[in-house]
Amino acid sequence: RLIDLVKKKATNLQRVTYLVFDEADRMFALGFEPQVVSIANHVRPDRQTLLFSATFRKKVERVAREILCDPIRVIQGDIGEANEDVDQIVRVIYNDSEKWSWLTSNLVKLTSYGSVLIFVTRKANCEELATNLKSRDFKLGVIHGDMNQMERNEVITSFKNKLMPILVATDVAARGLDIHHIKTVINYDVASDIDTHTHRIGRTGRAGDKGTAYTLVSATKDKEFAGHLVRNLEGANQLVPNELLEIANQNSWFKKNRYEPKQVKKFNIGGAGLGFKEKSSSQTKNSD
Repeated sequence: RLIDLVKKKATNLQRVTYLVFDEADRMFALGFEPQVVSIANHVRPDRQTLLFSATFRKKVERVAREILCDPIRVIQGDIGEANEDVDQIVRVIYNDSEKWSWLTSNLVKLTSYGSVLIFVTRKANCEELATNLKSRDFKLGVIHGDMNQMERNEVITSFKNKLMPILVATDVAARGLDIHHIKTVINYDVASDIDTHTHRIGRTGRAGDKGTAYTLVSATKDKEFAGHLVRNLEGANQLVPNELLEIANQNSWFKKNRYEPKQVKKFNIGGAGLGFKEKSSSQTKNSD
């Protein structure tokens, strides 16, 4: 829409001096790389540009080199790792009735600590779970991709104003939702990938607050995801349940990478050779 306005000469971006791309990796994953580059090219070259993302993959770095001038990468924690302020708890589930039983038996207690955000994978699952919870007299809101922006905004506003303690959502709520009274995230269905999992649980434990994220892992359906989750938990210094580790070990790729001796790889956190530079210790002291 912004590009259309520029092409129609309804506006121009020549006066823009400060350009921010938030959730940059998501835009590229959705195929918006040409649009992002086009917008950057329409802005004056002496601008300041910032890219933000909890997960920063190689493709993002490549595009960053194209649209940033003499970039500096600032890292909070480890790249792509979960927030250590979020206490991650994994429950291995052996059937769907056990998953529903766990949710209904714990939800009242969890809402007493603060707002609860429940993630599911599909829109149909979202409506079904919401209907089932409403039949148990839980007051909640629903957000998924079939809702228009106005409907979503109304639900989010009500949730922000604490008119409802529970929000059931698909991954449309995994990013950009900044509500400090969310104390618990429940991954009722596991995420499609570990990056989305990181973004999901990042809806709690924000700005130094503490939060808790529960992930319900199916022993039969989530074997592939289990290995990635083990690595995510270990990277954030979280407890890895033995049951989860047993499921992860059923994957040959996980066993191979975990137990076979291999050469230690040095990770290039500073981004040397990628067009990025780091502040020296003296520069850091001066900025402090």
